[in-house]
Amino acid sequence: MEEPAEEMPAEGGRAVLRLQPKKGPRATQPRSADAEAKPVPTAKPKPKPKPKPKSKSKSKSKPKLSKPEAQGIDAAIGVIDQAKLPRLGDPTVVPGFDDRFAGITGVPAAATGWSGSIAEPAFVDRRRRYPMVPRPEPFGDTLRPGERFRYDVTFSGNPTGIAEAEVLAREPGAFGAPEVVHLEGFARTSGVVSLLTTLTYKIKSTVDAVSGAPLTTYAETKRTGFGRDRYREVNTTFGGRGHVFIHDKRVSDKSSEMKIRERLPVDTLDSLAVMAWVRALDLNTGERARVYGLDGKVLLRVDITGKGPSKLEPMPGIATALGLGSGDVYELAGTITRVDRFGAPLPGKKVYKLRVWLSDDGRRIPVALESDVWLGVVRLNLTQYDPPSGEASSASGDGRAGASAAP
Repeated sequence: MEEPAEEMPAEGGRAVLRLQPKKGPRATQPRSADAEAKPVPTAKPKPKPKPKPKSKSKSKSKPKLSKPEAQGIDAAIGVIDQAKLPRLGDPTVVPGFDDRFAGITGVPAAATGWSGSIAEPAFVDRRRRYPMVPRPEPFGDTLRPGERFRYDVTFSGNPTGIAEAEVLAREPGAFGAPEVVHLEGFARTSGVVSLLTTLTYKIKSTVDAVSGAPLTTYAETKRTGFGRDRYREVNTTFGGRGHVFIHDKRVSDKSSEMKIRERLPVDTLDSLAVMAWVRALDLNTGERARVYGLDGKVLLRVDITGKGPSKLEPMPGIATALGLGSGDVYELAGTITRVDRFGAPLPGKKVYKLRVWLSDDGRRIPVALESDVWLGVVRLNLTQYDPPSGEASSASGDGRAGASAAP
């Protein structure tokens, strides 16, 4: 039930009625009109924490420099010039060489002007370019069919195996192409090493009869021992201007097959062609020559320096039978470096040393070869030499020079 209205004193001649609200607690006593409203309490604001005073011991941090300022460029210039340089192709500038470099004459002279500045910049040029080296002199005329070389391989003075290299034949190229020369190499372990593992390596190469540049190469490797047999075939086809196609096939516990198309320095040689190139070098004392070689999928850079006439002691017996004395040889020394396709040495790879002793006559017979490896020194000593087919009559009775000295 609604509470009865409470009659209040009259105001201005009229009676005023005040009703009690339904919500909230009911007042026990009637409110008066002149009752003062109590103020609503408000929350007091929390005082702000005072900032801690900075310790004087800490050093003031240096202001950070922008990238142009860090490079020594004025800040005003760095803010205005924020444009990126356009990307351009590598300049086609060939640096100049001496009048005679590695036995090659007629090389371009030194570049001058803007070309010289680009060829020899005053700063470190980190752009990747293919190495610009003079092409090797043609050595195809030194490949005479019928020649055969056989060597005994020793490792740290211990018999390790045998190695052979032979110039098979010269014949016209396919479909009217220029003449080609077929080369063949063979290596096999023997002695104490064969008790642990047997390694057989064969390589066949077809090179141009004039320049000596390789056209095709086939390499086969067989390894048995330690309860694991491995077999590998690598077919390499060399294209023009430094292009190569490699087909690598491996048969072992985990067989694999890979086809690679790669770009290499111009006139990259294979293993047999590198040996023929070294044999054909005619360097005076101090002269240098360089060539790139491909061994399977590994790119190598071979640097050779002429050392002049030298003595080889002990002289192999076959060399004495061929009429060579200890002072009838001249020496070539060099290095073998594993590089990438831009000619830069691979980090962490060892640089191997190489020494070759050649007969100081028109035959230019490699009498001995020596190279260091990660465990010792590998040395090849000539044990058999077969002259070219046209000169067989001037050799021993059976057409093989030093056949009696062969094992």
